[in-house]
Amino acid sequence: MTRNDKSTLRRESRDRRRRPSDDSQQEEQEQSSQAEPSRDDRPSRENGHREEREPPRGAKGDELVEIATKARELLRSLRGVDAESVSAVGRTDNGWRVALEVVELRRIPDSTDVLASYEVELDGDGGFLGFERGRRYSRSQAEDGGGR
Repeated sequence: MTRNDKSTLRRESRDRRRRPSDDSQQEEQEQSSQAEPSRDDRPSRENGHREEREPPRGAKGDELVEIATKARELLRSLRGVDAESVSAVGRTDNGWRVALEVVELRRIPDSTDVLASYEVELDGDGGFLGFERGRRYSRSQAEDGGGR
């Protein structure tokens, strides 16, 4: 097969994709009408419809303490270490994310200890979803971009 033959075949194939036969057009229309709601039924910006999401619910102080305590206990049972502090608690789409600071290596003097930040994720009822270690840093290390 020559280059010209290959180029002709590619062109014909491209043309077929651009202009499908009448049978294939009819099949595509039937499939799309069965698979998707019509354009008028779907929410769109043009129709002024929007999918409404429930705004995040606030939390009381005692609920935050309970979430942080559960996260600390879960980290202790998984890693066998106690969290030195809770650095963040925040809501996610399906629950909570808690950042805990843990001493990974104790050194003398204390300012040279190596700490790690762990994020524990809990569902809305405080059930365990996952955890991961974030960054490691020495206790004396200042955060980048601080200036506060």
